[in-house]
Amino acid sequence: MKVIVAGAGVGGLQAARLLAQGGVDVTVVEKAADAESMRYNWHDDVCPEVFEECGLTLPEGSFPKKDWTFIVPDGKARGMHEAHPDMSVMRNALNKMMADKAEEAGAKLLFGTHVSCAMTKDGRVTGVIAGGREMDADVVIDSLGVNSPIKANLPESILISRHNDDEVFDVYRAFYKKNPDAPQAEYTNKVYMKHLGEGGISWAIQDGEEVDVLIGRVGKMSDNTFANALKHMKEENPTIGSEIVTGGGRYVIPVRYPAPRMAANGYALIGDSAYMTIPMLGSGIASSLRAAGMLADCILSAIRAGADDKHASSIENLWNYEVAFFRAYADHCGVDVMKRGVLGLSNKTLSLILTSKVLTNEQICDLAKGRLLRPKFKDLVRMAGAAGIRVFSLLPMAMIMLRAQSAAKIARKIPEKYDELAVAKWVTKLEGKF
Repeated sequence: MKVIVAGAGVGGLQAARLLAQGGVDVTVVEKAADAESMRYNWHDDVCPEVFEECGLTLPEGSFPKKDWTFIVPDGKARGMHEAHPDMSVMRNALNKMMADKAEEAGAKLLFGTHVSCAMTKDGRVTGVIAGGREMDADVVIDSLGVNSPIKANLPESILISRHNDDEVFDVYRAFYKKNPDAPQAEYTNKVYMKHLGEGGISWAIQDGEEVDVLIGRVGKMSDNTFANALKHMKEENPTIGSEIVTGGGRYVIPVRYPAPRMAANGYALIGDSAYMTIPMLGSGIASSLRAAGMLADCILSAIRAGADDKHASSIENLWNYEVAFFRAYADHCGVDVMKRGVLGLSNKTLSLILTSKVLTNEQICDLAKGRLLRPKFKDLVRMAGAAGIRVFSLLPMAMIMLRAQSAAKIARKIPEKYDELAVAKWVTKLEGKF
């Protein structure tokens, strides 16, 4: 079997490594010039357990995630403390390590080559056009990100999930040199919820002699919105100096539920292409690494069972990959409902929920990790008591949590075997929650 991995994201590289180890002919096609310049030059938070699960070591330079202080629209603050924090992992070091391991396993890495679109025939993806030339494959693994040119140019007859404008995060991130003349910040790691009353977040996190600054909005962020937000962040956080050490670009990442159609004949999405990020946070390293194992196992199991290349790469077989992912990450659908609901709360209600004692430290930490809240009856009684006379202000949040749990339940009921009518019915029901 011949597999092309389009784009050297962490999920694509892990899939390439595992498939190559299984004897598959794998080529990774990446537009970056080399492994050192493949991805973002910053760190992201990842649960450390996933590295051991995937047979990987933590990249050099990783460190425990710092506790956050949430700032709500009315200016009030709420701190949190995680007993078992995630690890902040440098993305360039991670991708370099993943590229090296894929190559060591036997995968071929083709740098400096742009994938423009897929080749298709009779409802099947048969390869890609990259660097102006045709490259045939039995399976194309799309690891090109949320705005994948492959996905954008597929014919409508090949059913693959696509996103709406309000399901992505337009984000700026830069590491500024710390202003040595600024007074010590009261809160060193501040996350602004609905910053300036707008749909999104911003943060200023002290990283030694640098300040990690992020400004993000759901959907499209206008230049004026960005300029006002950055000005406010610098006024509120005088530790932000004038010099950018690294970063300073604008990026688009998905913040929505996983693609309910992430496979087709000869084609599979992974990572940001399949919206595998945590909807509340935009971090998708752990889920993408685990998805790579699911995809590789799906293909290799079919080959070991004697299936020919056409069957091993068929939607009927690749559907097993999607089933495995949704059973592991059905909660991401509920978290998306929570994200949309929280962004729709009034500033007053959001302030009450986050800065009062309505939510415990553990629940705040769950939100910070992008986990689905499932309060028991005794938890609801305690929350109502904490709200006091403002208890009716909790009704919107209660409805959000109920809808979130319903969405996760539907996601978990994904059809076990591929049948187009059953799949279409499930997709319609799931999408109806959003």
